[in-house]
Amino acid sequence: MDPAKDEFQTWLNGPIETGIRNSGGIRSINNPNTGEREFLVFYSDSSSSQTQNPWEDVINMSDGIAHYWGDAKARHRPNPDAPTGNGWVKTDYTETYAQGKRADAPPVLLFEQPESGKVTFRGVCVITDLRIERHKDEGETAVNYLIELAILDTDSVSLEWIHRKARTGVDTGGPDAWNQWVLDGRIQRYSIYKDSIRAKETQYPDGHEKELLDDIRNRLDGPNKGVQLEYLLKFLLEQFPTFTNVELTPPSGDRGVDLTGSIDLLADTHLSGTATTVDFKAQAKNTASSVSGKELSRLASRIDDGEIGLFFTTSHFTHSAQKENSTTYPVRLFAAADLVEMLLQTDLVESHRLSDEIVSEIKESA
Repeated sequence: MDPAKDEFQTWLNGPIETGIRNSGGIRSINNPNTGEREFLVFYSDSSSSQTQNPWEDVINMSDGIAHYWGDAKARHRPNPDAPTGNGWVKTDYTETYAQGKRADAPPVLLFEQPESGKVTFRGVCVITDLRIERHKDEGETAVNYLIELAILDTDSVSLEWIHRKARTGVDTGGPDAWNQWVLDGRIQRYSIYKDSIRAKETQYPDGHEKELLDDIRNRLDGPNKGVQLEYLLKFLLEQFPTFTNVELTPPSGDRGVDLTGSIDLLADTHLSGTATTVDFKAQAKNTASSVSGKELSRLASRIDDGEIGLFFTTSHFTHSAQKENSTTYPVRLFAAADLVEMLLQTDLVESHRLSDEIVSEIKESA
């Protein structure tokens, strides 16, 4: 692409000659005098027209969390440091973030392309973790960095702050949440909804993530589509170490409960004298129709003291259902977008679709 015609690049760089270039998902804005990276710029292409990418970024605005994959592909194996952007992140994380040198750490500017020709600012972030993961890239094993980000509580930032810091290294005029983190390390995460009531459109995935939802609806269809979703959820929850003893209830007489199990609140901590698990009961709805408060109340009526409810759907929850649930029921709601985000963090998905192996296993089990 001609840089002169790249409106995003031109807008962000402004007067900075050492600004971002149109290459890779990880870019940087450098100080022209010192060469130091003043900003890291993460660019996530979630559009349906993107080329095949084995790494699925997760940007969770509701909880202020993002999982961003580095630039490595199978051709770089086995060295995740081969891509230039990955090397930048590793250096900045190990030399500043992990050392507690917050004043020297470059802020991460997170952008997403949900559709061709449109770029959306997702926030100012700090890196909270960096680890190596493996994934399949067109049948080959690729080794890459998974970068965990905390999206800070700010809706916008001043371009003047970005340009001043980039040119001079002086960090003034930044968002309050960033300044607070630099001062004492306290992370104030962004939340897209303060009262937990989500609009219908925010409960559905967009871009290439929508392809996965369409695949679930198309391939887990038929007279027993509800049972197929239950098996998918069982396999999904078993991927996460905090979920244990996940079982499907008998197909008849479940009275609104499809799965049971436990959630370990301190899965990585071993305590001998204190119970750290909470039992759950879950319901699954493989439907394109909205979920009402009546359906939530049916699950809530089956929850005993000390338990919680989990309600999963391939659609959305009505406004009134969410409002009633937030004040009355101990039920956590997982809409279509939530289900897709969870799946994208597992090996159950390949190329924006459920893997053929897991679909076959679901069909056989159901």
